[in-house]
Amino acid sequence: MRFVSAGLVAAVTAACAGGSPGVATPHPVLRSEVVPAGYVSLGRVTADCHRTQLWERFRGVPATSLFCDRALLDRALEEQAWRRGGTVLAGVSCHERPSGGRSCAATLARPAHGAEVRAPKATPALPTDSDALSPDVARRIAIDLTPAVEAYARSPRSGAEVQEFASLPIGQVELGLLRARCAPERCDAEQARAGLRAAAGGLGVPSLIAVRCAALDAELSCIATLAATERDPETDPRAH
Repeated sequence: MRFVSAGLVAAVTAACAGGSPGVATPHPVLRSEVVPAGYVSLGRVTADCHRTQLWERFRGVPATSLFCDRALLDRALEEQAWRRGGTVLAGVSCHERPSGGRSCAATLARPAHGAEVRAPKATPALPTDSDALSPDVARRIAIDLTPAVEAYARSPRSGAEVQEFASLPIGQVELGLLRARCAPERCDAEQARAGLRAAAGGLGVPSLIAVRCAALDAELSCIATLAATERDPETDPRAH
């Protein structure tokens, strides 16, 4: 059975001509409903992603190919603000497409040169599965899937909704093995584990069993058994 993979694409459209994105230097980025007084617009920033999953053995698929959620897009907008030197994302709006993709857009702004401005009232950013799992980091994490069942299809969920267990819970069955890996200089253990949860969520899997992380053969690797109830609680009343 084939299921769909998610490629994340983030693009910036500037309102003014010229200039290329700079190096992403993290700094605080506030959210506001409108561009605040005393701030200038740097143009629009957009981010979209589309999930195309597949339930079959695969190896080395980027983590961003398996999930597409609002928190990841919000973080992608923030990374673009870092590159452009913006300090406010104004009027953030997000939409889901019938095809399963999502897109978010906002106006990027910063204080006008020489202007004395009051910072806008902060609107908190969406929480991510891990503060360390940015889109840039997620692209560096490779995912391997070794299925133990021929077919599996459930609605995707966020990585934060994926639970970790030391042993297989009663009423759940094993689905296969999932591994998240990267070079040690490209991600750390927390990021690899967050990538594992996010990938499991993108596959619609609710449970990770016996998660273990280690450095092996010049790679940082986190591996776990995937598990779920035999019946889908969303579609089969007998699952409850």
